[in-house]
Amino acid sequence: MRVALFASLMVLGVTLLAQAQTGMAPYFSAVGPGSYHHASTAAEGAARGMADVVRSQGAANLMNSEAAINVEEARKKYIENRLQGTQTYFQMKSINQQYRAAQRKPPPTQQQAIRMSQGRLPDRLSANRIDPLTGELAWPLGLRMDSLKDDRERLDKLYAERADKGFLTPDQYVEVKQLTSAMTEELRKYAPKLGGNVSIEARKFLESLAYEAGFQAG
Repeated sequence: MRVALFASLMVLGVTLLAQAQTGMAPYFSAVGPGSYHHASTAAEGAARGMADVVRSQGAANLMNSEAAINVEEARKKYIENRLQGTQTYFQMKSINQQYRAAQRKPPPTQQQAIRMSQGRLPDRLSANRIDPLTGELAWPLGLRMDSLKDDRERLDKLYAERADKGFLTPDQYVEVKQLTSAMTEELRKYAPKLGGNVSIEARKFLESLAYEAGFQAG
């Protein structure tokens, strides 16, 4: 009898101690509206209280674990996104560099530079534009205006002397350059009235006439 009473007091003590530590009220279970019942025995109440404590601790551990997993997953996604962004940046940079390298042309060789330079030079006057024996010039329509008469007559004289001597002196060469340059400026004033073809023909004639001055006659 004493042993049973002592055991009951021990169970009751454990139950009260657990309730005091956890702040939990004695276990009650609703069995209907407005009606509650308590544990049938002190041992059952203590067991249920301990079960609630264990269950609460387990739920807390589970939530903490899930939160830790979510944080780790978020960190992993962040790292992956940063890595992907970095890779994309360098890939685009590499593609851009390759495109620029493909567009960059190597400098021309000496022979290519000579051919390019020669390709930009005017043509020499043909035989139907300058008489190789007399040096007489066949002026195109676009250069026959009265404002250019004096320049035409001076150039006719210079090229006649060139045909006679075979070449122009340095001073005569400079004078030809100056006269053809002045005539080109005057031609620009009349270009809208002359029309495209006539103006282009006249301009090319002056370029060839100036270029011809650097060669011997014939």
